[in-house]
Amino acid sequence: MTHSTELQQLRLIRADLSRLIEPGDLLGATAVQALGPGELHRLITGGTNPTAQQQQKVGETAEASGLGPRQRSLEQGLARWRTRLGQLNAAEQLRAIGRLSGGLLIPEDEAWPQQLEDLHPGQPLALWYRGEPSLRCLPQPGRSIALVGAREMTDYGGRIAWEIAAELAGHGLTVLSGGAYGIDAAAHRGALNRAQECPRSPTLAVLAGGVDRLYPAGNEKLLRQIQEHGLLLSEMAPGSAPTKSRFLHRNRLIAALAAATVVVQARWRSGALSTANHALNIGRAVGAVPGSILEPASAGCHRLLQETPARLITDAADAAQLISGHLEPTHAQNGEPAPTEEEKEPAQDQLTEVQDRIFDALPVRKYTAPGKLAEVAGLPIPTVLTTLTKLQRLNLAEAANGHWRKGR
Repeated sequence: MTHSTELQQLRLIRADLSRLIEPGDLLGATAVQALGPGELHRLITGGTNPTAQQQQKVGETAEASGLGPRQRSLEQGLARWRTRLGQLNAAEQLRAIGRLSGGLLIPEDEAWPQQLEDLHPGQPLALWYRGEPSLRCLPQPGRSIALVGAREMTDYGGRIAWEIAAELAGHGLTVLSGGAYGIDAAAHRGALNRAQECPRSPTLAVLAGGVDRLYPAGNEKLLRQIQEHGLLLSEMAPGSAPTKSRFLHRNRLIAALAAATVVVQARWRSGALSTANHALNIGRAVGAVPGSILEPASAGCHRLLQETPARLITDAADAAQLISGHLEPTHAQNGEPAPTEEEKEPAQDQLTEVQDRIFDALPVRKYTAPGKLAEVAGLPIPTVLTTLTKLQRLNLAEAANGHWRKGR
């Protein structure tokens, strides 16, 4: 069997698995890791009971991944997955999505976004897409920012989302969002306005339902424009309806695909805050745009700024600085010489004990994840993230794609 034949067989298998297993079903992703997609597919479709060895492998992998005892039962998982066996028709689904200028991206593909592995054990089984066939529009490490927020936005929120997105796209960064009404739509439109200046995709939408269903209907024209200039993505198989739980699980994909997330406008309990929390949990930088203290539409942003390491964002330069400061002018551009190593030393001398511990944990050359820094420094991740932003302002730390090293 050739490599291309094997890859096509895996694509059919993962197409089926994406139909059978819901995004929030962590046992499904764990079972794929433990048994492999082919063996799990045969077990589900074959109707046989799992062997003791299969149950042990899945149970051990699930336990190591942090799943509770009630989440580890392979027999219970098989029972719920088999209820959808009548819906399987992978070959026809792939042909149908191909007619819509789309396809199915799987982890075995070279183009698979490796940043999704940060979601373990909740990484997606596959990604259905519509758009650029070469997938050149997929988010590149350190070159994408998510702009999210409320569906019921104010004029202020819509203007800020549009302006930040337009400037980010104009500097070659990809703007990610969810394709919904409100802030999502404003961000997509702002980025599309600069489509000619973005060498890759100016914007990308991650949907909660199948990519064959352009939802919401009122954004159909916008979603077609995104498809034309970029990409529509979803882990849900074609025909799947967007539901509340699928929207919430979709948010983790936006957080993982982007190098940083900015909440432009959100109420106290807005779903956009779940995207920010997912981003924080996997070590991504998060920002929030402030609004009037009298405006309930911005209460969620203020909550993020009060309760988390989220940074205050006032423009596209602030947003870009979350990943690596792409839009920030250099010292030389300001007519000032770059700081020397001697000039950096006083800043190091003034560090607090916590800042010093985190600075010492930072590698000199290779970037490392905040979770690893927390382990080395013996500090909680929220403390690490807050401190890293302070070190960055002192030019003692620099970030790329949510990972950090000592400043240069």
